[in-house]
Amino acid sequence: MTMIDKKIREYLLPERILWETGGVKEAESLLRYNSDQAFFGGALGCVLEPGAAVLLDFGKELSGGVRIVCNECSGRKNARIRITFGESAMEALQPIGCKNATNDHAVRDEELTVPWVGELEYGNTGFRFVRIENKSTYSFTFRQVFAVYVHCNAERIGEFRCSDERLDRIWEVGAHTVFLNMQDYVYDGVKRDRVVWIGDMHPETSAILRLFGADERVERSLEFVRDNTPPSQWMNAIPSYSMWWMRIVYDYWLYTGKESFIRRQIPYVRELSERFAACVDANGDMAITDRFIDWPSSGDAAAQTEGVRALLKIALECAVRLLETFGTSTDTTRIAACEKAADSLCRAKAKPCSNKQAAALSVLAELSEAEKTNESLFSVEPLKGLSSFLGYYVLQARSRAGDTKGALDLVRGFWGKMVELGATTFWEDFNIDWAEGAKPIDTVLASDEYDVHGDNGGYCYSGYRHSLCHGWAAGPVPFLSECVLGIRVLEAGCKRVEITPDLGDLQWAEGAFPTPYGPLWVRHERVGNAIRTDFRAPKEVECIVRTKGIAPQREREKEILTISV
Repeated sequence: MTMIDKKIREYLLPERILWETGGVKEAESLLRYNSDQAFFGGALGCVLEPGAAVLLDFGKELSGGVRIVCNECSGRKNARIRITFGESAMEALQPIGCKNATNDHAVRDEELTVPWVGELEYGNTGFRFVRIENKSTYSFTFRQVFAVYVHCNAERIGEFRCSDERLDRIWEVGAHTVFLNMQDYVYDGVKRDRVVWIGDMHPETSAILRLFGADERVERSLEFVRDNTPPSQWMNAIPSYSMWWMRIVYDYWLYTGKESFIRRQIPYVRELSERFAACVDANGDMAITDRFIDWPSSGDAAAQTEGVRALLKIALECAVRLLETFGTSTDTTRIAACEKAADSLCRAKAKPCSNKQAAALSVLAELSEAEKTNESLFSVEPLKGLSSFLGYYVLQARSRAGDTKGALDLVRGFWGKMVELGATTFWEDFNIDWAEGAKPIDTVLASDEYDVHGDNGGYCYSGYRHSLCHGWAAGPVPFLSECVLGIRVLEAGCKRVEITPDLGDLQWAEGAFPTPYGPLWVRHERVGNAIRTDFRAPKEVECIVRTKGIAPQREREKEILTISV
């Protein structure tokens, strides 16, 4: 079997020398292009004497490794160097074991042999910073160090811009986060969780569908987990993860209309739907003991129960829609069982829950009232008690409650604070309290200074093991597209799309959304007390615009048509 790598490799120069120690000469030469080819004689480049080291900053999070062009070693002997990658400057300066620094999943700290003339390419991890140390007893010279930026070939179609530059920046950071994790499959995080965790993928795939549309990596990931999980088992050994799989499959059909792909999933959908329905009794109680929605909520039994209850109802409803569309007459009994189970979940009395993530899922499953939950829970200390994963659903729930302004403030305050701390991708987890007294992640700290990366985190993400590029944290991308631009798909394959803008406190917002027929572009702008909406759409896409005030305009081939509301 032969496999061909479709990914793109870019070679980037470092932007800054952040730190150096020992005998280092001409480090600044690495910031300008000299040559990508080794050569005898001529300009030598940066020299590291024995024990010397240098820390390079490539300016943004990347996936890949480094390419070192070696010019000459003292005595024409191969040298030993140590390469340490870091998502923060301090991570790149720490050895394995310090504040939970690890080589888990993607190796970030290794000693290697480099040729005395030639080049070395090494690494397959997530990083922004690279420390290079000379471990030999003689000087080592390299002419150039490139970051090897490895990424997929997907063309970004989705866009968002608005009257708030902070939100624009957050959108771009979210888009970059997802893009880095679109490798051969859709990963959790390029530094650590290069695993298909299907239960973590929904915010990520929601962003992908609004940035790129149909994507082979989403399809490969869905089928990979399906093929490696018998229907008698739960995906990734967690019940709620199989529920998320059902939701992602349904969303993928809705956005892309790819019937051939969905039909391949139907045999599994049938078996999974039966298992879901069998988990619910007539009183709405669930025969699921392993209840899990995310790490920050794992210590709250009520949150786990209500979160899984909501996810199960959503999964049952998705199964019904898929079987009604792609099933046969033999699926009538399955559909009825799923509908009965979903109805039983609605009748069950929800237990009191103060967890915002679980409450948001309950609102979206229509098990709780959006307005009441927003007033009693979401709007109380709004930046507290959030996770970067399920925070996406809090944004959706607040918008559903008519509080899009509150949701926008949440994006600015929670995700925006990560950007203030130097984030170029969003983090596996974040607590707003971590920001108190913190310096940006591109800062080299003194030994007694607070380190926002190394001194925080818990569970699987404590210390430097904490991923600073996790696809599940990109929730602002689909939120801004769906709830601010107001683009919602009504019929599979984007044949009918609703445009219902909610600008919150913005003066204007515009953007693009991928459909199977080409991009849909919209712009909303305040005009007095009204909102003017203009849009361009492929002729195959029927747009239903619901906006108050000025009648929307449809632009096509320079012709402007007035659409009645």
